[in-house]
Amino acid sequence: MQIRKIFPSFALAILLILTACSTSAGGENQNSASYTATMQVLPDPPLVGDVLLYFTVLDAKGDPITGATVEVGADHTDMSGMGMHGPATDQGKGVYAITTNFSMTGNWKISVKVVKNSEEFTKDFNLVIR
Repeated sequence: MQIRKIFPSFALAILLILTACSTSAGGENQNSASYTATMQVLPDPPLVGDVLLYFTVLDAKGDPITGATVEVGADHTDMSGMGMHGPATDQGKGVYAITTNFSMTGNWKISVKVVKNSEEFTKDFNLVIR
């Protein structure tokens, strides 16, 4: 799958639209780090083709986590061998973004791994591509 970086100003503008129009995808925290993460997508609902994934990462106090390394993976849950992996770019204020091209419809598991200093946090999200 093709992964591209997004210009920060464009991404932040899209984030404002997403905040007003979108709901977060659900998932479970898979460790005890004091971080939380939410995911938003554009377009919403996501379709086959390019999809922008945004992750907002906050600490236990609700403050944004900046300067972290954020890796994102996507695996088609109904068909093995369909997947992608790549870094999300820091957009500022705890927001990390990545654009990917989903090549087929179905159920996808989106995994995000956040690493900053000695803290590591992972979370999975379910995403249905139409």
